[in-house]
Amino acid sequence: MLEASYILEGLWITLQMWGGAFVLSVLLAIPVAMLRGSRNPFAKFIGALWAWIARGIPPIAWLIIIFFGLSLGIISEVPLLAAIVGLGIVNSAYIGDSIRSGVDSVHRGQWEGAASVALSKPQALFRVVLPQAVPVMIASTAAYSITLLKNTAIASIIGANEMVFYAYNAVQVGADPIIAFLTIGIVYLLFTVPVGMFARWIDSRVKRGSGKVAY
Repeated sequence: MLEASYILEGLWITLQMWGGAFVLSVLLAIPVAMLRGSRNPFAKFIGALWAWIARGIPPIAWLIIIFFGLSLGIISEVPLLAAIVGLGIVNSAYIGDSIRSGVDSVHRGQWEGAASVALSKPQALFRVVLPQAVPVMIASTAAYSITLLKNTAIASIIGANEMVFYAYNAVQVGADPIIAFLTIGIVYLLFTVPVGMFARWIDSRVKRGSGKVAY
């Protein structure tokens, strides 16, 4: 039987992994989005190359490469940290697309208006463009975070003690596999469903308000 204490312990590890990978993916996605939106061909190539590699290699392969294949000291010895790094790299490509789409959704006239009042490009980005782009970014980023949460389940392959790890071990000592993994599935639903509803709500708000934005 899968005990409640194991579920809670696995859930805590899963949430740490989810939160850590999400923060890392955002930190990596910001420069990736800036590179991909650059007018410099080399910078644009570097951003596209990062996104291509991050998305092209399956998440489970990233975890194996980082945990077993790289000599990175503590990262190659702590499954939780290796999972955060691997999932953060993968998700950074998708969050980067979300940031870029949000910035691109703002009409070019906003940049021109900011330039007309002597704002530099960084000032225009943070004072004028990003405040309008954030609602679009939130909707897609929330959706990507659901995929990230579900991907934490594969971290059991490198020994991370998340929920699937405990469910698998419980099955090995006689627990009913249907009950064990169904329980874990329900726990995942308790998190993914609210986040999905929030993403859809934000998306509907953005679509309703898009026609009211004056350019």
